Amino acid sequence: MYKFAAREGIMKGKAAVLLDVGGPFEIREYPLPDVEPGAILARVIMSPVCGSDVHVFKGEHALQKISKGNPRLLGHEAIARVFRLGRDVKTDYLGRPLREGDRITASIIQPCGQCSTCLSGLAQCLNRFRFKTSPEEFPHFSGTFAEYYYIRPGQWVYKVPEGLSDEAVAPVNCALSTVTYALSQVGIGFGASIVIQGAGGLGISAAALSKDMGAAHVIVVEKNLERLKVARDFGADEVIGMEQYPSAEERVAKVRELTGGRGVELVIELTGNPDGIPEGMKMLGPGGTYLLVGMVSGKITFKGEMDSSEFVFQSKKLWGCASYRPWVIPKVFDFLLRTKDRYPFDKLISHKFGLGEIERAMKLADEGKVTRAAIVP
Repeated sequence: MYKFAAREGIMKGKAAVLLDVGGPFEIREYPLPDVEPGAILARVIMSPVCGSDVHVFKGEHALQKISKGNPRLLGHEAIARVFRLGRDVKTDYLGRPLREGDRITASIIQPCGQCSTCLSGLAQCLNRFRFKTSPEEFPHFSGTFAEYYYIRPGQWVYKVPEGLSDEAVAPVNCALSTVTYALSQVGIGFGASIVIQGAGGLGISAAALSKDMGAAHVIVVEKNLERLKVARDFGADEVIGMEQYPSAEERVAKVRELTGGRGVELVIELTGNPDGIPEGMKMLGPGGTYLLVGMVSGKITFKGEMDSSEFVFQSKKLWGCASYRPWVIPKVFDFLLRTKDRYPFDKLISHKFGLGEIERAMKLADEGKVTRAAIVP
């Protein structure tokens, strides 16, 4: 069993705290919290930079706002090791025994179970970010861009299966789970053609997942050539580079060409850039669905026009989806184990940074110059 190296008198941990919109970050030390009976204190192994972290950093996230004087500890995707277990914690969410040193991942959300959304069975709990508290308050480590992460009582936590690398598992509790849940909600018909807008962590994950769910023809649209190469390794049948096809009209025409003029059954937006929305709408065939996942910044304004009559006369659908349910992470683990020789998920994280390099990691992620950056505290 894994044993933590002895550290005499260990009482504090470091965290990269965001002080204002756009930075700076400051490395601060906080006392390790006393662990509640139903909680877990985990030692972070690796925490990827998610697109939503970038939106919060830039002040664009609709639900998570920062301001000067209101410091925030970002980060939610992570793989970690159990450091301390609350006295009532014996197992993970699936009933498997947990011990100090076990690798774990935890859900990024904690539904309240009482709001109208929870009672209706949806994953988008109105209060799901209620425990994203200030790092100046107990338990301090409420985000994963830190040496430690505090997992609240009742939070979904899962022991990581043997045979999966840290790199493959680190994005599970957001990128892979968010896309898995979204695709399961809209459904992928057997033999369907789909377009994925964006080949970052979510887009590349979506390529592999959609192929596994029955898509016959997966087309990825992306501006970064290196990302397009990676997308092919994850199941993309065709890639459309924005340098080769610089205008929206050219990209739409290419999709039509690849689908015999019909268009695709599903377009997944995973860029967070609203300018791609009218373009993606035009790639849909009759009865197609446009799935918004990356647009978390609130009000949408974009260049160009959108023809609403196409939705009326061709029965197209617009669908938004975020978060996921507790069944998703175990299914994603099964998927990773089953396809580990097919898709190189252990190579999805392209760049690693220390806590002190977090601002650089954020900016590179924002500029799309990395497939997935990760913080290794």
